[in-house]
Amino acid sequence: MKLKKVILAIILIASSTSFAQSNKDVNDVKYRRSSLHTVLIESENFPKKDQVIKAYYNSPFPDKYDDHTIGEKSFDPKKYGLTDDTSDEKMIPVINKYFTDNKIANKLVAKWFNRKTNGTFDISLVSERGLINASFTDIKTAEASSEGKALLQSAGLELIGNTFVVVSKMKFIENEPVARAAREAAYVAANKISVSMLRNKAIDVADKGYERAKEGYSVWTTSYLYKLKWDDDTSNTFYQDYWIDNSTTGNVAEKKAKFDKSDLFQLELIGSESSTSLVTFSLNGKRTENEIINLAVTRNIDNVYAKLQKKYDMFKTKVPLFTGNPITAKIGIKEGLEAGDKFDVLEANMDPKTGIIEYKKKGTIKVEKNKIWDNRYTGGMPLLDDEGNEIKQTIESTTFEGGSKYYPGMLIRQVN
Repeated sequence: MKLKKVILAIILIASSTSFAQSNKDVNDVKYRRSSLHTVLIESENFPKKDQVIKAYYNSPFPDKYDDHTIGEKSFDPKKYGLTDDTSDEKMIPVINKYFTDNKIANKLVAKWFNRKTNGTFDISLVSERGLINASFTDIKTAEASSEGKALLQSAGLELIGNTFVVVSKMKFIENEPVARAAREAAYVAANKISVSMLRNKAIDVADKGYERAKEGYSVWTTSYLYKLKWDDDTSNTFYQDYWIDNSTTGNVAEKKAKFDKSDLFQLELIGSESSTSLVTFSLNGKRTENEIINLAVTRNIDNVYAKLQKKYDMFKTKVPLFTGNPITAKIGIKEGLEAGDKFDVLEANMDPKTGIIEYKKKGTIKVEKNKIWDNRYTGGMPLLDDEGNEIKQTIESTTFEGGSKYYPGMLIRQVN
């Protein structure tokens, strides 16, 4: 039997347990995810900066992505040419310079292939995330035939090409100066009213608006989405010119240095999104200031990720169905769900020729009104409304409508 057939048999056996319509717990369903590394821009001073940064680092990693953290979690933009102007036109070149100077794309590739200090690679992580049996992780076996290596490259193209970096800048802005300015503008408009009663009413409305808006802070987040470039040319050059394993002959040190210095690997800007959240400290004393800041920062990050996912198809995540009848899934308000949002239902199928798992559309479902799960981050504390009153959870998953032919473990992905 040819090597390719052996490899395919191994993969089919390994994958069938992950995707079959068995009694397997849906929480154990394995599926290919995009990989993500996150970076924080250490911007200028602002109120509560230390608490905001600490809250960012303590925020849960987005659970619909594989964690591809490579070590660097933040950087000072002034070291890469930032002036006082923090507009996108100025920030994007700074981010690009940070990527280039620190070889971030190279490090992302190095992590994918489990690069050792001596420069050698292996495909254990590719196999793990690609749902490939461990028997396929011996690169020498894969290289024993062109078919085996082609299969490895196909799996890598699908996985590595879905590697993302999200770079975020955050700040806290005091609400009082903004509220005061709005009140002053309202006073100017009110004083132009000739009727005394109406003028006094307008001033009273301005004062009440100021009292409501002056408290606390607003947290602002702008996130820039980048994708690792991994096409046929990049992949082929990597395997041909940079690959090192225990069987590599010749000047290994020279080949290792060649990878470290290479400009082959690049990160491409996909786009950006922003989110703003109000932070108040009047929740009847039920939460401390630090707890409120942690909640605001984490939810703000969740909001901007939800916006990026809705705007850019390539960044959208897949989620397993929790039940098939009724149709439910463990996503909700945190992911920005709204009544009527549509999702494609996907079924995993393996191409018998390549061994690559493909997701075929089996139908479309939409979110039911009044059946959206409130899964916003609470830090283990009770969920509170804006007045500090506890919200009693009555559902633990979001319900969809659209048929009865689906089963737990099938995947769903939002459509525009």
